Amino acid sequence: MSADRRFRLPPLGKAPMLFAGIMGVLVPLGIAVGLVLTLRSEGANLWVILASQVAVMVITLAILLPMLRREVSFDDRRIRAKATWYTREAGVEQFDLEQARVINLREHTEYRPLLKTNAMSMPGLHAGHFRLRNKARAFCLVSDPTRVLMLPHADGTVWLLSFESPRAVLSVLREARERLARR
Repeated sequence: MSADRRFRLPPLGKAPMLFAGIMGVLVPLGIAVGLVLTLRSEGANLWVILASQVAVMVITLAILLPMLRREVSFDDRRIRAKATWYTREAGVEQFDLEQARVINLREHTEYRPLLKTNAMSMPGLHAGHFRLRNKARAFCLVSDPTRVLMLPHADGTVWLLSFESPRAVLSVLREARERLARR
């Protein structure tokens, strides 16, 4: 077994970074200003204000830090996808690679994530478990809707994964499955 190969993922675009900026800077700043104004006008307890700011900071970090946990690796037998709080792993033989294909979600809207069942979703990033517009269950790590590899899984779900070169990833998976079949 070879060392894990990490496939290159598209960088997060402007939308998730803007969301992170708003959530990470503007919201806490707005809350801090509101609390200070409350302190001045009503004589609120300084410790309550500090505790509130710590709570806001923890919640903000819990939302933003998982955005950085995005990775898809392959060890010539199993593919592992880490998408924010979620991780899925499956053997290459569990995917129907004949039906797998590269899609653009802007053109194939039936595969767009619609309903979060256990997921994190924000503009420009869909990670976790979803129902798609076509009602199928899916595990998603989509940060670029124009470069998505659709992998049908044996359990009836579909994996939707964004890659810098989704066709190259599909070729690697097909070659690995052929090598395993020859053994």
